[in-house]
Amino acid sequence: MNGGKYKHELVKNTVWNALENYSMIGIQLLCTFILARYLTPADFGIVGMLVVFTAISQTLVDSGFGAALIREKEVSQTGYSSVFYANLLISVCLYYILYVCSGAIAHFYNQPILDEICKYSFLVLPLNALCIVQTTILRRELRFKKLCVITVTAALLSSIVAIVSAYFLKNVWALVIQNVSLFGFRTLFLWLSSRWHPTLDFSWSLISKYFSFSKNILVAGLVGSIFNNIYSLLIGKYYTATDLGYFSQADRVKNVASHTSTSVVQNVTYPILSRVNNEGGDLQHAYKKIICVTMLFVGCIMAFVIGISSDLFEVLMGSTAWRRSGFYFLLLGISGILFPLHAVNQNILMVVGKSKTLMYLEIARRCIMMLILLVTVRYSISIFVFGNSIYSIILLFLNLHYCGQPIHYSIAQQLKDVAPILLRQALIIALGLSVTYLLSQQVIYLRLLLAMASMTIFGYYLFRNNDYYKEIRAYMIQRIHGH
Repeated sequence: MNGGKYKHELVKNTVWNALENYSMIGIQLLCTFILARYLTPADFGIVGMLVVFTAISQTLVDSGFGAALIREKEVSQTGYSSVFYANLLISVCLYYILYVCSGAIAHFYNQPILDEICKYSFLVLPLNALCIVQTTILRRELRFKKLCVITVTAALLSSIVAIVSAYFLKNVWALVIQNVSLFGFRTLFLWLSSRWHPTLDFSWSLISKYFSFSKNILVAGLVGSIFNNIYSLLIGKYYTATDLGYFSQADRVKNVASHTSTSVVQNVTYPILSRVNNEGGDLQHAYKKIICVTMLFVGCIMAFVIGISSDLFEVLMGSTAWRRSGFYFLLLGISGILFPLHAVNQNILMVVGKSKTLMYLEIARRCIMMLILLVTVRYSISIFVFGNSIYSIILLFLNLHYCGQPIHYSIAQQLKDVAPILLRQALIIALGLSVTYLLSQQVIYLRLLLAMASMTIFGYYLFRNNDYYKEIRAYMIQRIHGH
């Protein structure tokens, strides 16, 4: 494949991969807004209690074999079949263990209904195991368009099933049905459309070979699965299902607004920084530009949502009860705004080859998180949630120090560069919250409209002469006109 064709394929498949991920997020988020009109926050919280068990189990089921197969130059039928049976065996064993432990899980959370829910919810494990190899083959063959169509179709159908179920059942089982049907539809479509099917071949030597590579991915995945879901675990244990329902939706919207937007930027910053470094360019200048543009773009999205968070959640979720999620979103706001800095900082360490520093930072990050969790879990749910933002502030200084060292970019200089952007965004948030408070007696839709309009106009006034805003605006205009 020549360079031009390779570049074209890379761009095309990146677009389809992004479309798959963002469409999935969008469909499920829209479905949640509809389901919230029939279900209670506690229903969402009860399902959220099982997320950590599902995430850890899914990581164990895959065991990194998918990544191991993708990196192989050639994979035989025996190789694919061996991984298929290994995935399926692990999933069945884990499902059996979780089935037997369903009563213990229900007792842990003091939610008797979980005893029955676990037995059905964890069916996603064997269902997913049945299609891991098919998914891997499509990724190896760069057939992301087909994968996108299958995933989006499954998400749409499972959402429709969930909405119909919620309309008639009006309880937590609608969410269980949504999760199981999503994996069921996806597995069915992959089997119907795949040219590959397992044969009665198995090789322990191939499994050992793949596992020698995948074991590190497995360990990293397990650590990530635990820490990414630890808030749900602790809120479900030490607070209430209703609290977890409010938190889970606030955190979900925060991730869409902050993490998803950042990933768009992060995917292109690593190759850009690598090129600058390899060509002997000014890495500090490039890094400064990237963090400022990212902070402006993602931070303004977060600031806009934070300013109207309570009203926004009430309108989207269809009930005043969900205003509590808006309050939690406000508490999580700092971590959402600062997330781009953490993400881009990781890229700079990889570019300059400081993988050991990155590992030490990861260890320090987990230790700091555990310390904050141990302290804040003793207090109210509001303090516990705000602890996430405290963690982000501490992590900010840690990242700025160690990531700035290799390119001689001090903490003071970095703060000097991003502070004007953060200050303006804080003013936008303050305006949105003030308008919402002053117009609290007005109709919510009018209040939302006026708050959004005032933040938009004020934001434009604050950033209209900012060089990074001009760059973002010029880039968007260029993309709209197709240049």
